Amino acid sequence: MGVIASRRLQWAGLGIVVALVYVFMLGPITVVVVEAFNRTELMQFPPAGWSLRWFGELATNQDFTNSFVVSLELAAIASVISTLAGTAAAYAMVRLKRPRQTGLETLLLAPLYVPRILIGMALLLGLSTLQVAGSLGGMVAGHVLITLPFVIRSVGISLRAIDPAVEEASRAVGATWFDSIWLVTLPLARAGIVAGAVFAFIVSFSDVYLALFISGPDTITLPLRIFNFLEWEQSPIVAAAATVQLLTILIIMIVAEKCVGLSGRASA
Repeated sequence: MGVIASRRLQWAGLGIVVALVYVFMLGPITVVVVEAFNRTELMQFPPAGWSLRWFGELATNQDFTNSFVVSLELAAIASVISTLAGTAAAYAMVRLKRPRQTGLETLLLAPLYVPRILIGMALLLGLSTLQVAGSLGGMVAGHVLITLPFVIRSVGISLRAIDPAVEEASRAVGATWFDSIWLVTLPLARAGIVAGAVFAFIVSFSDVYLALFISGPDTITLPLRIFNFLEWEQSPIVAAAATVQLLTILIIMIVAEKCVGLSGRASA
């Protein structure tokens, strides 16, 4: 009985620790979401009343809606390019071993370790030289740079879990090299590819550091719009904008999970 009681106390303590971690992680997000439904003009927690007023204000605010569209367009383009390029790079590094590959991997993953502000400054100088600073193309180039490592990491992990003998077997029965990759390898690595694309979208959609340096009047993203707005006003419309951003990310994650079926594979 003493051992059982001790085990129960240990599990209870572990449960309390996990609950505290969740509160620490989700507490600030919960405050922002709750604040979005505040009825009053000023931000306060807990709200004095409940209303959908600020979501209506957000929908009619041209600056915020334009920035939301820019963020969606930018994240979609950057994630597609990063997924295609990152998948090809990951396959080359995992399957096609080459001399000095370690140096190449370090170079491709460098944006994960270099402070985002330094990357922003370097991009500003480079894009200004090319006279594309502030354009959508320049923003896409910057976001591909910071999202590509996430795709390479995710796809690389999936490819390493696939036995190379599977590809060799497909070629032994007549499949070409391209058919072997397209019909065998990529479907088996689908979970890693989708996860990498989702990571790329989230990183691009929520980035504010690069936008501070390389955005222009017509390419102000939603995170940057929120940042600039908070410098001058304290309105719950900012909480509503952040809630919409969070909801968009959740929808992307849910759709990706349904497409890949991670929970179904785990239960199987």
